[in-house]
Amino acid sequence: MNEWTLDDVRAALDAGARVLLMVRHAERPHMDHDDPTFCEKLPLTPAGRRMAEDFGRALKDCADGVQFISSPLLRTRQTAAGIARGMGLGEPAIPADDTLGNTTPYFADRHAVFELFRTGDFYNKIFAYFATGEQRGFANLHAATEKLEAWCLAHFTGRLGIFTTHDLYNAAFLYAKGVVPLFTEENWVRFLDSAAIVLNPDGTRTYTFVRSNVFP
Repeated sequence: MNEWTLDDVRAALDAGARVLLMVRHAERPHMDHDDPTFCEKLPLTPAGRRMAEDFGRALKDCADGVQFISSPLLRTRQTAAGIARGMGLGEPAIPADDTLGNTTPYFADRHAVFELFRTGDFYNKIFAYFATGEQRGFANLHAATEKLEAWCLAHFTGRLGIFTTHDLYNAAFLYAKGVVPLFTEENWVRFLDSAAIVLNPDGTRTYTFVRSNVFP
């Protein structure tokens, strides 16, 4: 498994690469699985707000040329804002796009996905989706991943991209790209972990799993 830390991100940027981080939001309270909006108004916890700012401080030296885009859900918007504060950028206007949220390319029928999840057993259903590439309510895993990557690259104009999103999409991307050959509950995407696309100076592209490691 190709796994980086934020130190590796800084090193890649220093070497002339451009790095797009699809960052999972910081800590939030437990979700209500009966909410068909996937808890779009759920905020970060106080610890989550601190975690986002710590993440930003870890990349403060990379603030020149950073670009933010967020999922419209509150927890991702608060995460992006916290990272920006930690980077010393104050309160910049951060655009939101639902491609990183509830209209992700991975959802073919959001209502069907909601019904699938509200019955419980989230991990087994997702792991089955990864294994076969198909699941009720979802688009084909590999086609959706290519669509998400194309969207991200079309919108990535900075040196460092901070695109705040959700764990399921990060895990699906990393699995489809072969970065993580097997996901379990133990190695699942944690708060503020990222799926990363690295655009190298020689024109090649690298995919990696970035563990934030800025908090216990």
